[in-house]
Amino acid sequence: MSLWEIGVLFAGVGFFIFCVWITFRLIQKLGATINRVNRTLDKVDREVGPLLQNLNTTVTSVNTNLTQVEGELEKVGHITGNAAHVSSNVANITSLVTAAVGSPLVKVAALGFGLRSAVKRRNQEMDEDQVRRMVEASKQSKRERKAARKARKRAK
Repeated sequence: MSLWEIGVLFAGVGFFIFCVWITFRLIQKLGATINRVNRTLDKVDREVGPLLQNLNTTVTSVNTNLTQVEGELEKVGHITGNAAHVSSNVANITSLVTAAVGSPLVKVAALGFGLRSAVKRRNQEMDEDQVRRMVEASKQSKRERKAARKARKRAK
């Protein structure tokens, strides 16, 4: 064996020892990491149990409240149905009252309009008749003056 071969043999053995040492260090670090993960999982397990119990209690309480709300909603549904029935009855009564009172009111309003129109027409006719009489009196007065002038001219 030459010196070169012995050097390569020592280098190979050194490299092998280095690789074994790195492997053991990595296995130690992996073991430490696994221990940390186990401790974290244990903590999570200890804390999740009570959280799940609290969640179960909360869900049970919510379900109880929802059952009560459902009962209240049924009551509201009945009240709404009754309100709709009352509203329908009021609408029917309103239409009956409108039909019973509305027709006579329309007739009274029409009568009032007719009377007002008749009185207005009568007053207008009276005014026109008075104007005609005044015009006629004016014409008569004019004729009489004319006749009086003619009579004075003849007399002269």
